[in-house]
Amino acid sequence: MSTRRTIATVALALTAPFALSACGTSFGAQTNQQYQASEGSDLRTGPVHVYNGLLVDNGDGTATFSGGLLATEEQTIEAVSIEGDAKKLPRPITVKPNQLLTLGAEGEIVVKLFEVTAGDYVTISFAATPGGDASIDVPIVARDSMYDSVAKRPKPGATATPQEDETDPAEPEDLGGQDDTSPGA
Repeated sequence: MSTRRTIATVALALTAPFALSACGTSFGAQTNQQYQASEGSDLRTGPVHVYNGLLVDNGDGTATFSGGLLATEEQTIEAVSIEGDAKKLPRPITVKPNQLLTLGAEGEIVVKLFEVTAGDYVTISFAATPGGDASIDVPIVARDSMYDSVAKRPKPGATATPQEDETDPAEPEDLGGQDDTSPGA
C-alpha cells in the first residue's frame, strides 16, 4: 500500500466519526424538544396536573373526560366547568399525592357539549380543593374502537381509584430467604 493511500485511509478513519455522528445538528435538535405522542392535552403546572386529557364524544350531546390526573398534595374535585359552564360531579374525585389517577373507564366526568364536534377544543376547569382551579384546553375526539373502554355514562357507585405500583420503590423486595448479592449490600 502506498504512503498516500495510507495517509488518506488514516485521515478518513479519524474524521468519519465526527462527520457521521450528527454533532452538526446544533443545540436545537429535535431530541431537545418536548414531544407529546398522545392525542390529548397535558397540563404540568398548578394544583392538579392533567395528562392526555380529552373528551370523547358520546354522540348524544355529551362527552366523557378521559385522562390522568396527578397532584403533589391531596386534592378533591367536586365540580368541573366546560367553557365556564359549571357542573357539580355526582361523586367527588380525590387525587392522592403522587399517584396517577386515570379517569374515563368509570364515566366519572360526563359533561354536556353545546355546538361543538370532534376536532374542536374546549376549556375544562377542575375545581380542586385546597389547590384551586386547574384549566386546560382539551380536544374532543370521535368515539371509535380506540375509546371503547371510555364509559358513555357514569357507572353506578363507581369511584375513581389511583393506579397502584407493583412494588413501592422505597420498600425492599422480599427475596424469599435469599441474600441480597447486589453491589454495596
